[in-house]
Amino acid sequence: MKKITGWSGRVAGAAVIAAIVAGCGIASPASKSATGPPERVTENIAPSALVVVVDGRVAGRTVSGLVSATARPQEDLDILQAGARPHLLLAASSPRPAAVVVAGKPVAPGPGATAYLWAGYRKDLRTWQNQKSAGKREVAARTHAATSAWAHRLPIPAAVTGTTGAGGYRSVPADPDSLATGSNLAASAVAGLDQEAGDRFGGRRVIVLYVPNLRGIPREAALTGDDVIVVTSYLPTVARASAAQAKLLDAGAVHATVLGPETTPAQLAQLVTAGLSQKASTETLSGSVLFAGGSSALLPGAARVLTPLLAALRRPGAVGVVNGYAYTAGSIGRDNKLALARAAAVARYLENRGIPASSLIVVGHGLGRLVTTRSSGAGSRVVVVVEEPAIASS
Repeated sequence: MKKITGWSGRVAGAAVIAAIVAGCGIASPASKSATGPPERVTENIAPSALVVVVDGRVAGRTVSGLVSATARPQEDLDILQAGARPHLLLAASSPRPAAVVVAGKPVAPGPGATAYLWAGYRKDLRTWQNQKSAGKREVAARTHAATSAWAHRLPIPAAVTGTTGAGGYRSVPADPDSLATGSNLAASAVAGLDQEAGDRFGGRRVIVLYVPNLRGIPREAALTGDDVIVVTSYLPTVARASAAQAKLLDAGAVHATVLGPETTPAQLAQLVTAGLSQKASTETLSGSVLFAGGSSALLPGAARVLTPLLAALRRPGAVGVVNGYAYTAGSIGRDNKLALARAAAVARYLENRGIPASSLIVVGHGLGRLVTTRSSGAGSRVVVVVEEPAIASS
């Protein structure tokens, strides 16, 4: 009996201690902090619009590859056929970003809480943070998978190629003013998208024009706010490319790029992605030492600014994007031409020192993207961005 009594006393004592601990507000190790409401985790990706105009000579797989490489959530896509009877070949909208729900955030203990309660709260907070990070990774993976699946399901090869002629290309009459025709057609499509969407795209509107020539002048203000990328089937001279860029900028384009057949699909996709997402790159500003006022001739001191770029541009896969920025004084057309001429001068300097033309892209920026608002020639700048290929992790 004594042994039984003694054992019962120990049990009773433990119960008393547990009651005292509970009365002091100290939680047991298995208890959890109070939590807030469940949280919805998703990606904040702004809507964008991509308009592609083909002239009938581009293969459907080329356009399909571009769309697949640049697809992003909440993207409105229009692919149009230029020519005597322009028409819409395909219109589609990509899915919204995925979303997951995670448990609510732990609530911090109130005033007077013990160190034990605070330790438990911190432990629960770390667990919740790990859960939220896992939710973000899941959202990114599901969003990427859904967007990629959307792009690959699009019947672009059939829609673009259609009835083909020799070589797998659609047989259409030649357009004597392809640049103007394509620009105006794309501008009408973008205006329609903006009207339907309530101008939700902001500056994330990219137009890609596949054209056989750079002739014609787009309607005035037709391209206001658009990023225009022209892809030609031949290698234009610097003068012709610059003249076409100036026309596009005069028509209101925010950026204007003219690319020849030497441009790789990856380089084109990089430009389109930057326009759709408005991603900013780390830029090396050349500085006013490059040019005298009103001139596109490089000054002798320009070498001090440009020579350091050569080592980076000689790395395998590196691309130099030479940006010509306008300023606000004087004639808009004359200013755009000066900015482009300066950018072309920088590109020629780099080419003359061994940088392949295929590794250089000249981009003209309109008055919507000023480096400075100073009303002088000093505001017309050239910015060189060296973009190196990402190293894939094994």
